[in-house]
Amino acid sequence: MPLYFRKRITIVPGLVRLTFGPRGWSLTVGPRRAHITLDRHGNRGATAHLPGGLTWHRGRSRR
Repeated sequence: MPLYFRKRITIVPGLVRLTFGPRGWSLTVGPRRAHITLDRHGNRGATAHLPGGLTWHRGRSRR
């Protein structure tokens, strides 16, 4: 049974969050249903949760 560690710190309630995990950190900006994420490697991602259970995600790596 694997163990996972993740710690989320809210910087601005409902808007900006900083998350720490075993592989580094990530910064999330935006409300719960539509946000942009930046990780320690410079990779970016955008996610939007649409009505009816649909989700749109676009990721972009620095490679």
